[in-house]
Order: sequence, then structure tokens, then C-alpha cells
Amino acid sequence: MTLAKSMSDNIKSLIVRWLIAIVLLLSLLGLLTLSSCQKEEPLWKLPPPGDEEITQIAMGETYDNTVFYKFITNTFITANINTFHLAFESAANGYRIKINGGRNVQVYNTGSTDFGAVLSPATGDAWQEDMPSGNMDSTAVGVWLDTVSGQSKREVYVVSLGLNSAVKYKKFQLLAVDDTSYTVKYANPDNSEEKQVTFRKSTMASFTYFDFITCATVTYEPPAVAYDIVFTKYKHIFNENGEVIPYLVNGALLNPVNTTAVELDSAIFTQLKYERIAGLNFSKAANTIGYLWKTFDLEANKYSIEPNCYVVKDAEGSYWKMEFLDFYNDAGIKGYPKFRYQRL
Repeated sequence: MTLAKSMSDNIKSLIVRWLIAIVLLLSLLGLLTLSSCQKEEPLWKLPPPGDEEITQIAMGETYDNTVFYKFITNTFITANINTFHLAFESAANGYRIKINGGRNVQVYNTGSTDFGAVLSPATGDAWQEDMPSGNMDSTAVGVWLDTVSGQSKREVYVVSLGLNSAVKYKKFQLLAVDDTSYTVKYANPDNSEEKQVTFRKSTMASFTYFDFITCATVTYEPPAVAYDIVFTKYKHIFNENGEVIPYLVNGALLNPVNTTAVELDSAIFTQLKYERIAGLNFSKAANTIGYLWKTFDLEANKYSIEPNCYVVKDAEGSYWKMEFLDFYNDAGIKGYPKFRYQRL
């Protein structure tokens, strides 16, 4: 009986193994059949490059027009640079502040928290400027907020209101910021015309723009999705033999929201293909394009264009090559940058 039981168990074991093998084989055949019925995924193909286009920007002879430009729609939004003095971050967690360098606005931090003190304008190096790279950690106003406590340091600043302003100086104290608003106190340096204002952060633009003369915010910058680069006056910081020299220039700055660019000083526009951009070091510095696509010839008393190419990556992920062609309109008036561009 023991031998018979043992043989029976062996037969049962073999049958189970055969059944398992058959099931596995059928499963494998089913997978092979299924995979043979599925269509192969087509390879992603790079879309053909866009058409080459030429456009011209109207900054005007005195460069007072700031022009926000978007490649894909070839559209312009124009604002007057003389309409504001300070720009406040609009994001809910934003608190940093830019000055209007294109209007020649400057500030200095007195280091005092006594708003009632009569102040005199600064001299020399006390005046501070924003860095042209657009780095918000390198602004003239600096860190006015204790980021741990969220409370203002209550330091008093003096601001030079710059060009095209009937009033020369104001002093101001940044009192508070929250998710939706800023509170600022300001007056003349002799304490006359003291005011305190709370204004709401823009829900559309990256910055909220404030004018000390009208005591109000102004519409200046369009929504971030509406432009890639902006043609404007701004302050460049030269360093000659250790001396810092701020100087008004005009050029093209990047949209700080997800727009990057790279300069290719040896590229030929017509030969620049999509394949060339692989491995390039794109920068988010605002002045990557900047102002050096043109130079001023003192003998000819005229601007000439440098043969440089730029590639801009917009917020939607498209790449655009551009090359400047002229700085004058058909009437020979400066302040009208002309460039050609093409989507790679």
C-alpha cells in the first residue's frame, strides 16, 4: 500500500506540473498575440521651423516707451516708463522691491527707524541701484523684512524720484506686507505731506507698480503670459578700476517668469538650427540679451549693430532665434530696434 500511495502521489505531482506548464505556455502565447496586434508607437518628430519674420519696436527717440513683446503672436504692449517709482513683488509670498532704474530712481537706507527725523539727500556711494541681472536678492532696497518674524525692520529710506518728476525726493518706511497687500508710509524729507497708504498686490502682473506723486498703483506690466522680452531703459552697473558707475542704457530684458536665453556671438542666423542648441547654457539673468547688440560710433555719431545671435526659450518651451538688424526707423530716428526671428 505504501508503494502504491507513493506512485499515486508522484503521478498527481506530475499532472499538476504539466497543468502549470500548459497555463504558462498559453499565457505566453496570449501575450505574444496581443503584442503583435498592437500598433507601434510612432516616433516623435520635431516640428518644422517657423517662418522667418522681421519686426520693429517703437521705443521712441528718448526711449520712454517700454515695449513688452511676445514672439509666438508677434504682439506688442506699450507702457510709459515714467509712470512709477517702485515695483513690489505681487506673489502671495512676495515682499521684495525693485526701483525704476530706467527713470533714474535711486534709494539709500538711512539705517534709522526714526521716521520723524529731518533727512538730507545722500551723496556719492550711499545711493543704491538694482543689479541689471534682475536678481531679487540684489536690489537697492534690500531685505527690509525680518523673514523669520515677518515683521518690518522699519528702516527709513530716502528715494530720489529721478527723471520727469516735479518732486525730487521722498522718504519712506515699509511697514507691512501680507498675502494681498503692502503698507507704506512716506513724506517729504522735512516731514511735510506725510501719508500712509495700503495698496493691494496685483493679481495679474508679477509686480505691483507704485507712484509716489499720485499716491497710487499704476498699470505698467502686462500678465507674465503676455510677453517674452521687454524693450526698455534700465540701469547698467559699470565697474572701472574699482569704481562703480551706474549708467542708463536701453535694451532687451527677459521676462523673469520661466524665460531664459543664450547669446551666440559666433553664430550665423541663417545657419543656426535646432540641433545647435543642445547643451547650450541658457541663462535666466534679465540682461542676457541686454544692450550690447549695438555700439555707438563716436566718429559717425551713430549706432551700429553687432552680428550676434540670441536664442530665447519662452515659457511654453519653444525656442526662438533672433538677430538685430537696425536701431533706426525709416526716418533715421533712433530708438526703433529692428530684428528678425524664427522659431527653431
